[in-house]
Amino acid sequence: MYKVLKMKKYLFALLLLPMTSVFAEEITTDNRQVVNMPSQMKSEFLKGMRGHMESLDLIIAALAENDLVEAASIAETSMGVGQGQNTQCDDEQAVKHHKHQAKGFGQFMPKEMKMMGMQLHISADEFADVAREGNMGDAYKSLRNISSACVACHQSFQVK
Repeated sequence: MYKVLKMKKYLFALLLLPMTSVFAEEITTDNRQVVNMPSQMKSEFLKGMRGHMESLDLIIAALAENDLVEAASIAETSMGVGQGQNTQCDDEQAVKHHKHQAKGFGQFMPKEMKMMGMQLHISADEFADVAREGNMGDAYKSLRNISSACVACHQSFQVK
């Protein structure tokens, strides 16, 4: 009986072995587009991304306390389109119209990455509007648009 159990363990291990190499390859393959930035720009950019994650956490905490007004305020002031006016996410249109010089990390971002970032800011403002209407279920549905924007960008790009 012991030999049969031991043999089953070995057979099971042999069956799993080919699958582990497939999973390992899937994990180690990184197909994201690399976005190169100078060291200081990269630091500022990543600091901003961590700030967005912190804001998302604070929004979730406010929702857990049934505080839709606070959740809306956090989204709007820390992630919304308006907060981006004073950041370094310069876009081509602003530079063309001389609103400010291309000095921020936006100058290193591909167009698609900028569009995903803008979608995050738009989703945050839309969430704030929905949350202020007072329906918790709708607020949670709208919150998903913020996190989906984050996920899409992080799956597509890697800053180096």
